[in-house]
Amino acid sequence: MKSKKLLIAALLSGAAFIAPLANAGTGFNLAANIAKTTTSGYGNSSDFGFTAGYDLNPSLGLEVGYESLMGYEMTMWSVSGLGRYHLTNHLSLLGRLGLAHWTESPTGRHNATGTDPLLGLGLSYALTPAMSIRTEYQFVPNSGGLGTSLDTLLLGINYRF
Repeated sequence: MKSKKLLIAALLSGAAFIAPLANAGTGFNLAANIAKTTTSGYGNSSDFGFTAGYDLNPSLGLEVGYESLMGYEMTMWSVSGLGRYHLTNHLSLLGRLGLAHWTESPTGRHNATGTDPLLGLGLSYALTPAMSIRTEYQFVPNSGGLGTSLDTLLLGINYRF
């Protein structure tokens, strides 16, 4: 019973600390997405992923991402710059340039790993000042040990602190 009270107190304290940050617009953001990846010769993969980022200004941010490519038994970590061009108050064009480090599981076809460029293009629509939805096409060209490119179409939701 005492541990429940401590947990509740900790959660309320955390909420009290985070609430002002949500209105302050610190530039930090978290996102979750679902995706579909295709490659020549390997078929399709249903994926899910997460990103954490920081907006340097309204037009430029940095993101670190994780993607689980379940159909290929792969994971992918990425770091990238994300540029935004605001088309309207709610709609922005996105451009991504970065690096992706992918690892195929030991039970995969090649048991391969590699680090390759990551390119992306997409759209973001702000539902509120703190929440937006995003669709993006990401491309990892000629992933070394696989001998094929990764083409990913994703849909995600983003929350800014």
